[in-house]
Amino acid sequence: MMQIAAFFLVLIIAVTGSSPASAHRPYFTQVEKIQLPSGEMGEARLLNGDGILGPDPVRVIIVDAHGRLLARSHKTRSMVLSCWEVRRCLIFDFSAGKILDPTPSSFRSGPIVPGLSDHERDGLWELENGLENWGFSRRDPSFREKLLGYQAMLSDKIPEVVFSVVIGALCALLGAGVIVIKRQPRRRYFETFMAALAIFLILGMGLFLILVSGFFGLLGGLTLAPWLISVCLGGGLVFGGTLIRKWIRTQTSFQ
Repeated sequence: MMQIAAFFLVLIIAVTGSSPASAHRPYFTQVEKIQLPSGEMGEARLLNGDGILGPDPVRVIIVDAHGRLLARSHKTRSMVLSCWEVRRCLIFDFSAGKILDPTPSSFRSGPIVPGLSDHERDGLWELENGLENWGFSRRDPSFREKLLGYQAMLSDKIPEVVFSVVIGALCALLGAGVIVIKRQPRRRYFETFMAALAIFLILGMGLFLILVSGFFGLLGGLTLAPWLISVCLGGGLVFGGTLIRKWIRTQTSFQ
């Protein structure tokens, strides 16, 4: 329990000690070529801000061949941009569960967007700030679009997924330890007390690991469903490995 309290203490100190001056500059994480209604080639870009302790907010923008802003979406926590043809791009806002479709009729001729080099990032503050958005319409995704969106998200968040799987496996091992302790015979009150204390500490450690996994999964841009599936997958691998080992032992005993 002391570890859990220390974890939240660190979070509180980090929040109270943060300031706008320490915020990192906006940045682009993905740039895809897209053909505009006029026939010329433009770009769709994911523009990220600074989420301090949470995931960096992200919005998608569309620029023309000269880098002029045409469309700017709303901010969200998790967004996927996946293009497989110049005319076919999937823009999936996972936080809202909506597909964003470019709407040429609402495009605007905005300012020139700074380039992709690091020294141009200071010019992205005004573009990243604010709530105004235009050039996109929102709709519900089809089943195929959901599959494509989650596939793109997971391929982009492999480190976060692997970390969550490992945490799930560790939690499963801790659960197995609790089962072993509960099954051991005890004849003295002191033994019962020590067993209860050990179980309490193990469960506290498991809760601490889940909180850490959820925090870093959220920080890395995973939404609830992929994070939960990753954790359960780690636990399932341990459980499956245990069943396989028992089956092998049973088969060996019969020989």
